[in-house]
Amino acid sequence: MDKIEEEIAGRIKEMMDKRKVNQSELARELGVHQYDISRMLNGKPFPSISQLTMIANYLDCSLYYLIGIQQESYRELSPETRKIADAYQSANETIKAVVDLVLTNKQINK
Repeated sequence: MDKIEEEIAGRIKEMMDKRKVNQSELARELGVHQYDISRMLNGKPFPSISQLTMIANYLDCSLYYLIGIQQESYRELSPETRKIADAYQSANETIKAVVDLVLTNKQINK
């Protein structure tokens, strides 16, 4: 497991602890065995994007938080920021690319 995968697994474990969710509960939600969750958290095999999305939804955090793009848990965002995050997540790729470009340019111009 590489460094990024370790960080993602660490955030999943952190959110499981925070939400008081054990491996059996997460396994039930994903429709897999508890053993599969244990292996997944150790990177064998690493979860797919669809599995990461299901995990994020169940743990009430954003996929962006799990993969390290967002610093805050979705649940801890303000209602206004949640609206923005939801809009971005449901936007098509063209809109996301424009938003990403605007955000990148703002950071460069600071």
